[in-house]
Amino acid sequence: MKCAVVTTTNPDAASAMDGLAERLRDALDGHDPHLVVVFFTPHHGEDAALIRERIVGKLSPEVLLGCPAEGVIGESSELENGAAIALWGAYWPGVELQPFRLGVDGGDGAPHLEGWPEGVPDDAGLLVLVDPYTTPARELLDDFVERFPGRPLVGGMASGVRTAGEAQLLTHEGVFDEGTVGVVIGGAVRLDTVVSQGCRPIGRHYVVTKANENRILALGGKPALEQLRALVEELEPGERRLLQTSLHVGRAVDERKSAFSTGDLVVRNVMGIDPAAQSIAIGDFVRAGQTVQFMVRDAKAASDELAALLAREHDATRPLGALLFSCNGRGNRFFGKPNHDIDGLHGALGDVPTAGFFCAGEIGPIGGTPFLHGFTASIALFRERGA
Repeated sequence: MKCAVVTTTNPDAASAMDGLAERLRDALDGHDPHLVVVFFTPHHGEDAALIRERIVGKLSPEVLLGCPAEGVIGESSELENGAAIALWGAYWPGVELQPFRLGVDGGDGAPHLEGWPEGVPDDAGLLVLVDPYTTPARELLDDFVERFPGRPLVGGMASGVRTAGEAQLLTHEGVFDEGTVGVVIGGAVRLDTVVSQGCRPIGRHYVVTKANENRILALGGKPALEQLRALVEELEPGERRLLQTSLHVGRAVDERKSAFSTGDLVVRNVMGIDPAAQSIAIGDFVRAGQTVQFMVRDAKAASDELAALLAREHDATRPLGALLFSCNGRGNRFFGKPNHDIDGLHGALGDVPTAGFFCAGEIGPIGGTPFLHGFTASIALFRERGA
């Protein structure tokens, strides 16, 4: 079993793909790959059909997935500017792959997704690439949880596109300008996930005692803003400044727990504060009885969390390969240096063949439930089952 990845910054798609395909096949010891995943920057947006044609013609993959990206990740680099293509392939004897494509049917007034795979094994995982303009994220995740509880779901929203119809999604069947493409992965290969939301908690957790849609009105029986102000008074000056510029709220996925770590909290942006109502609005629906904790995000918190999560994978079986879905708000602009996320992955797990892209939204599980994230690094790790 083997994975490989190759990249290019050649702006000419035709010559770039010929060279990439040959290099990938050589890296796979001449084998036809079972799965190929490709990411390409907007410079190659008009070349999507050509990219697909060259991959299918030269590599004959069993399953192909691809999408446009603001920046691509591959080999040991995060290519954030300029033309680039990342091509990742896997030769996995014994793997069971089931490709699928989801479309939206809104004929009855309520959008719902069609095309979900059937007969997904309990131990399989799913990988998806999503057009953010034509796929309703809430319906995507709710449908998944209802149909496939307990299975891991990981992927990203296509980026570098500005409107519906621009996201060219590639499969072995063709190029599609809407919906979602994905693959079920089972058999001899296991899909594991690492989701780093880039935040750290401050203070203690609170029980929501009053809420209205996305507004937290009361925490622990007191006005939400009063509780936040009390927390601010306890902080050091540096922490106060950080809270003023990067405040987030973590919502517990499972309120039955008595203690919570960052892996139990799905992080949501603070959308606004209403001094008159003493309320805090976040980017999610909340209800009384849920547990929340205030959190802050900065480069150090994000770096520390990613390192801690990857350290937990160090003693597990070395992955065959990895796909890295990093927020387009991370990268050099956030960390102040290039290649942060892929350097962290390789530093923890070794030179695992890795590709990915900077997403307009990242998908990955928290507490066993998949969510759409922002400012997150969502990682798919592929391991030989039973190893």
